[in-house]
Amino acid sequence: MRIKLSDLEPFREICHKICLNIPAAYGWQWDAKRNMAVLVLEGEDAELVFFPLFKEFRHHWNFTSPPPENESVCQWISGQFGLMPGQVLFTSYPLCNLVLCVAWWPWGEDQKVSMRVGLIPACHAKLRDGVSFQCLSRWLQITPSS
Repeated sequence: MRIKLSDLEPFREICHKICLNIPAAYGWQWDAKRNMAVLVLEGEDAELVFFPLFKEFRHHWNFTSPPPENESVCQWISGQFGLMPGQVLFTSYPLCNLVLCVAWWPWGEDQKVSMRVGLIPACHAKLRDGVSFQCLSRWLQITPSS
């Protein structure tokens, strides 16, 4: 099934809402290794962004939570990251066999947080190369690195 950007409008809206509390001084980058958008937040700025994630996402998992019910999502999480204490993964409802996710990874003695946003193929779907970048670069205004 070929996905159109308009089919994923609810994901664009979630991305818009999670960006509302991000100060203008921060800019999204593309993490080509993980095929995700990434932003590094510091101190109180991270707190302003963290708590609204609970409102925007259906599920959230941490080190002590039971794994997601969706096997594809579980496999993706294990393959990409795994979860360590202090880390949280937020996921949306599936849409067009995709799940929008935010990975919240504190580091630097919890003074910094890497926030990654990505698309997870659900129900054993395949995601064509470049689709994640195409969607997320528009939704998050990612500028290509030089």
